[in-house]
Amino acid sequence: MCDPITMGTVMAIGKASEISATNQAASAQQQAAVDQQIAQNAQRVQEQEDVNRKAGMELTQGKREALREQASARTASAESGAMGGVALRNLANVYMQEGINQGSIISLAESDLVKIGTQSQADFLSTRSTINQAESKKSTGLSAALQIGAAGAQGYAAGGGFTGAEAASGSTLGKTSWQASKDAFGKTWTF
Repeated sequence: MCDPITMGTVMAIGKASEISATNQAASAQQQAAVDQQIAQNAQRVQEQEDVNRKAGMELTQGKREALREQASARTASAESGAMGGVALRNLANVYMQEGINQGSIISLAESDLVKIGTQSQADFLSTRSTINQAESKKSTGLSAALQIGAAGAQGYAAGGGFTGAEAASGSTLGKTSWQASKDAFGKTWTF
């Protein structure tokens, strides 16, 4: 059998190494999630710029077509000699159609931007969830100290560190190892 102190020390160091490795893996997972979120944010910004650029181009094209139609309506009314209501109705129709087209383009662009915003929120929540899951795997402070201490005590017991206490407490038949250890500790260290 190995020396109880050596066995306890080895198990405590092993547990500390395990906790350190788990914490490092969790930190790496959190950093990977943050890096992925940064890339997703850049992608969403690009998507927004694309939507805005497309809407701007469509509005510009629509304005050009409306100006052509206005010019055609004015030319047609001047050539035909039509004056008054007919010419005004033709121009009003051109302006109304231009407004409807602009409204449709803007509405579609806004709808696309809302979809991008919703996806961005979903990306963030997914990243937050990944970070929280990784954080829950970490052991720090008191939790780590207790785990290391328990591993050391298990190693000490496995190395026969509590066998001398059995003689002080008498027989351990019918007792759990915890109860036997507790009884031995109490009889060994009485004040």
